[in-house]
Amino acid sequence: MRRSTLTAAALATLFLVGGCSDEPEAKPPAPTGPTASSDQPTRTPAAQPPSLDLPENAQILVAETTGTKDQELPEFTPEEGAYTLYAACEGKGKVSIVDRDSSNPHPVACGGVPTMGVIYVEKKAQHLKIQVAGGTPVWKIAVISGNHQP
Repeated sequence: MRRSTLTAAALATLFLVGGCSDEPEAKPPAPTGPTASSDQPTRTPAAQPPSLDLPENAQILVAETTGTKDQELPEFTPEEGAYTLYAACEGKGKVSIVDRDSSNPHPVACGGVPTMGVIYVEKKAQHLKIQVAGGTPVWKIAVISGNHQP
């Protein structure tokens, strides 16, 4: 595992904690003629990002949020002068987190590798946005107050 600690100005070095998902991907069996249930939708389930594994009893600033497109996260204010981002994505494409007051995107690793970053900031409102490019990955993010490096 690699960790990075940074200030708001150095947000560019945001993430880098890697891990592996221990759940193998499995494809659902194909329906076989008249035995397939007509009650069930026929679409294939979308890939889901791995669990974020948030610390217990942490003060949640932005609850776990999942999406497939660009999205602005709710405004939040960290009480401890720092916050910790937990993010993951699965699928093809690129996912980045952008401070709406900056144009510098910070990539989220896709493919079963959760990412985490601690950001030190003044105790003022924070504005983050998720950006998706080059595909349709499924992303998940949560923000908690304080420094929660493992």
